Formats: sequence, structure tokens, C-alpha cells
Amino acid sequence: MTVETLQQWSAEAVEALSAAKAEPSWMRERRLAAWRCFEELAWPSGTEEEWRRTDLRGLHLEAYAPLPPVPPARQEEVPAVLQPHLALPETALGGLLLQQDGVPLRCELEPELRRQGVVFCPLEAAVQEYPELVAPYFMTQAVPAAMSKFTALHGALWQGGVFLYVPRGVQVALPLRALTVHGRAASLQQAHVLLVADEQAQVTFIEEQLSCAEDLPGLYNGVVEIFTQRGAQVTVLQIQNWSRRLWGFAYQRALLAEDSHLRWAVAGLGSRLHWTSLGVVLRGRGSSSRLFGLTLTDGRQHLDYQTLQDHQAPHTESDLLFKSALLGRSRTVFRGVIWLRPQAQHTNAYQADHSLLLSPHARADSLPILEIEADDVRCKHGSTTGRIDDEQLFYLMSRGLSAQEAQRMIVEGFLETVIAEFPVAGCQERLRQLVAARI
Repeated sequence: MTVETLQQWSAEAVEALSAAKAEPSWMRERRLAAWRCFEELAWPSGTEEEWRRTDLRGLHLEAYAPLPPVPPARQEEVPAVLQPHLALPETALGGLLLQQDGVPLRCELEPELRRQGVVFCPLEAAVQEYPELVAPYFMTQAVPAAMSKFTALHGALWQGGVFLYVPRGVQVALPLRALTVHGRAASLQQAHVLLVADEQAQVTFIEEQLSCAEDLPGLYNGVVEIFTQRGAQVTVLQIQNWSRRLWGFAYQRALLAEDSHLRWAVAGLGSRLHWTSLGVVLRGRGSSSRLFGLTLTDGRQHLDYQTLQDHQAPHTESDLLFKSALLGRSRTVFRGVIWLRPQAQHTNAYQADHSLLLSPHARADSLPILEIEADDVRCKHGSTTGRIDDEQLFYLMSRGLSAQEAQRMIVEGFLETVIAEFPVAGCQERLRQLVAARI
């Protein structure tokens, strides 16, 4: 690292950032504790199973600078380039939070939801206004700062993000949407999402990530923490469409309490390289989760998903389906772990990963892993990797389609089974548009 970068990455910089935001002492102390972890921990290496297939040698940290401190109340005009992204097709929203480079540009929430006690705001504002709701959860249980070098850096220098709290028994009928935008070249983006659904609450949360230009360089190091209390029903939909010159890293965990349910669907489309650790921890009896993933890559993109279905209680269920379509010299990695703890009796768990290679130079690695420590369970996995069937292409071309049209139709049909699992019409349409533009 250069001298200038070292000055930006220091305990003094952490304290200056916290002071500029006028944060309470508990957040400043957590930032400094995370920085101490960052100094002590080593960077991931190819000797670790989770990183064996993702090469970080091309990542030069000195090329990226942390975002400048911005007070949480600051508002700016929405740039024209973002105006088309503010609305989802055919979808009414209960709230919208737009942030660019950690700066809140728009924050809206239906008045009735506000009266019911729903909190949907920038995380910096929540730290100031709702510390009793944020402090018990922020990087203490789901994604501790000490989990890795990346999470420690995030805990020390995070900026931007979303806080969503749904009180006990409140059912949010319309989706709440957050739009996270990367607009500053060569910047370190570290947005943090914290979602807490209290007992018997119900909510759908949509997060879409994008860059202002396809060739905008950047580094994203994000964290998502989801907590569902007893009986809560939560749906989380994520669309990652960063610049092709952005390096991305994300640690995402959901902790599920008794009889709660999580539906989590993710789409990975952008980034030069993106490594994601996505895990669901079923801590409460009767909890369940359904995970869906979609990736579409081309060029030399590299997308790596490390998933975890961690069953820690009896009578729990989890189901996972990932699908990838690969063009060019791109590569995807799926390493999925199902872990059934000794106490997780009477559990059902399944995972499936399917990859469609659209180029002789593309590569898909699929590694399903089962760790079973209970003896009264049902646990299965499935994985396929292959190319488009020549007979399918021939049939479609014999009906008047060109080879490109036939391939596009097959790919769209292959991915549609996952797109349909995004239970919001606007998200489905957005994904269909993005897929069609790529193939």
C-alpha cells in the first residue's frame, strides 16, 4: 500500500470517520474493535477451501479509497442516470431508499407503515435514532467482525446501508425496496443491510445494486444480516448488477427463530469478480428456508457463491436451487454446504445446482457438500453441468429461428424457473430484461 492509502486505512481514520458522523460511543468502540481484528487477521488464501477457486492476486487494495465521511442527514438530487431505476415495472412499493456512494438521496415510507412502527431508513440514521434496535444485532451474531479480514474491514469503515425493522405482528403488504448505487470511481463501497422482523411479522425486501457506468472501477465489501423472530415470514430479493470493473465481496447471513420462514432469492449479473458467502442458520424448532440463485456471466467474469444451510434445531427444513448460464471465458463456482447438527433431528434439507455452458471456454465448478451429524433426517443434493442439446437447437431452427434466437430462447427458459421464484412482478420483469440484453 502507498503512504496515502495507509493514512486512509488506520485506527485514526476509523476514529475520524466515527467522529464525522457524530456516532454514539458504542458504535465507535465497535469500529475500533473491528479495526484491531483487521490488523490481526490474514487475507484469504488459496489454501482455504472457500477461496481455493477464486484468485485474488489481481486485487490491489491501494487502488481504492474509502468513501469520504458524509453526515447521515445529507440529501442530494437524484442524478438523471438513476431516474429510470427508481420504479419497478408494474409494482407498487411501500417504501424506497436510494443511496449513492453512501449518501442517501431519497428515503420514502408509507405513512401508515410508519404509524405501525415500521422503521426503514439509512443505517447511519438508525444508529442515531434507534440504538436500542440496532446495537443488539449489528455484527454481533450473524456476521461478526472477526469472521474474516473482509468483515473486519467492513466493521471498521462501513458507510451507507439499510436498516429495516418490522414490529411484532405487523404485516407489510407492499415490498420495501433499497437501491444501492456505485458512482465514485476507484472507491471502496461498504454498505451494510440489517433486517429485523419481530414475532409474527411479515415483509418483502428488495435490494438492487448497480453502477452508474459499466466500466466504473470499484471495490465492494458488503454485509447483510437478517433476523427473523418467532413466526416471522420474510422474503428477501437481491439483484447484483455492478460494473464489469468492480471487485465484489459479500458476507450474508440469516438467523431464523422458531417457526419462522425465509424466502431468499439472489441474482448475480455484474462485477469483474464477485465472491459471496450466503448462509441461513436455522436456530429455532420448526424454522424453514427456501434459497434461489441465478447467475449469468460472460467475458472473463468470475462469480463464486459459497452457501450454507446450517440446521441447529429439530423439525427444520431448507431447500436451495441455483442456476447458472455462462458465456465467453467466464467462470462460476458454487460450493454448497448442508450441515445437520446432532440436535437437528427430523430435518429435511435439499440443494440443487445446474449450470448451462454456452461457450467451449466457459467453466462451472459445482461442489455440493453434506455434513450430517443427526440420524433421523432426509438430506439430498443434485448437480448438473452441460451444454445446450444440439437436437433442441435443431428443432427450434427448423421452425424458422436463427441459431442466436434459438439459444436465447433456451437460456431464457432455463433461467425462468428461478426468475419465477422472485415473487414480485417488477423484479421478474427487470431480470428478464437484463437476461435478454446479455444473450
